[in-house]
Amino acid sequence: MIPKLTRRSAVAMATVGVTAGCAPSGGKNAGASLAKEPGTATQAQAVRDSTALVARYDAVAAAHPSLAARLAPLRADTARHVRAFGGSAPAAASADATHAPDVPASSSKALASLATAERQLADRRAAALLDAPADLARLLASVAACGAAHVVLLGSSAGK
Repeated sequence: MIPKLTRRSAVAMATVGVTAGCAPSGGKNAGASLAKEPGTATQAQAVRDSTALVARYDAVAAAHPSLAARLAPLRADTARHVRAFGGSAPAAASADATHAPDVPASSSKALASLATAERQLADRRAAALLDAPADLARLLASVAACGAAHVVLLGSSAGK
């Protein structure tokens, strides 16, 4: 006797068929499916952006040693952001740090340039979180808020 096909068993069979087609095969296209995971590009960009910001903090601190102590906690936060996004901890400031980004000659303009960089990055992250997966969106929001706080700490007129 042939069992009767019910709606429930038809849905179950369709679900198995669809999920079998979506499962990674482990073949030569397995790496491609990982690269297309939602948020991968956004997360990689976040690592690059935070790493560049750490370098900017290093350059300003090297060019203006009187600001180094003030900038150290903000730089440390930014280095933690690199790690939070899955990057490697940035190395300590090098003697060549002033050659990477241009650093204004006056300390107030240097602080303003850092504040502007922080504000622009916070704005980009706030925009990026709208299309990011939930966990990454929460991290982007948190780091964007931290960047906004850095703008305030760098000086009220610096980020405008």
